Amino acid sequence: MRFKILILFVTLFTLTSQATLAQEDDTLPTEVINSDSKTILIGIDGMACQEGCADKISSNLMESEGVVSSDISFKDKSGLITFDPNIITMEEVKRIITDTKVKDYVYTITSNKTITAVTPQQNN
Repeated sequence: MRFKILILFVTLFTLTSQATLAQEDDTLPTEVINSDSKTILIGIDGMACQEGCADKISSNLMESEGVVSSDISFKDKSGLITFDPNIITMEEVKRIITDTKVKDYVYTITSNKTITAVTPQQNN
């Protein structure tokens, strides 16, 4: 759970940093992260390893217009994906995952959850 929270914070920090840099420097690309971006946590079954399966799924997602970030974890059997729903739908994101081909592996979506906010847990 802490790993997922860490990934979400890194994603949010990256998004915030990119938006700040874009405001400070007009020479940067004009693509600015839409404030309507959604982050989803998707359960993925069928992966055999990180280097082949999970990294290929992540690569395919990142090549798709509208996908802002993609962190696919073989260990956790999940993916944390941020995308712009004005450009790509959640169904298209899922289809990219299930259509990814590595050898004869078949990937299935076991769950999905929209991440709206994360509150850090207190260690007592």
